[in-house]
Amino acid sequence: MSKTAQNGTHSGLNKKMIKVAEMLANPDFQASKTEILEKAGVPRSTFYRWLRENQEFTDYIAELVEKYTDGELATVWKALTGKCQSGDVSAIKLYFELKGKYKVSVDFDTSPKLAEILDQIGGEGLEE
Repeated sequence: MSKTAQNGTHSGLNKKMIKVAEMLANPDFQASKTEILEKAGVPRSTFYRWLRENQEFTDYIAELVEKYTDGELATVWKALTGKCQSGDVSAIKLYFELKGKYKVSVDFDTSPKLAEILDQIGGEGLEE
């Protein structure tokens, strides 16, 4: 994670970097990348340089995305359980996978085509 200065700003980021990161991460801000960069007054080349060379910038975007997604967990969970209650088999399967109650296992003895493919791509060490 990025280092936050005592005043609540990220010490290695300038105002334009912060503005771009916040617009990119905010799911309520509906704009293309080009529109975001124009609004912030940042050339595309500068933006891509930040992505390549400034770990604090990319960490800050990731930190913001994490905050936004954490804020939506309850809504997503309610939607998933609602789909399960309505009988949506895909949602039920996902629910059990997330809860660790459902795991798909492949029996290589009954799947010769899969075993052949694994052999072709170098699946050594997969035998029991």
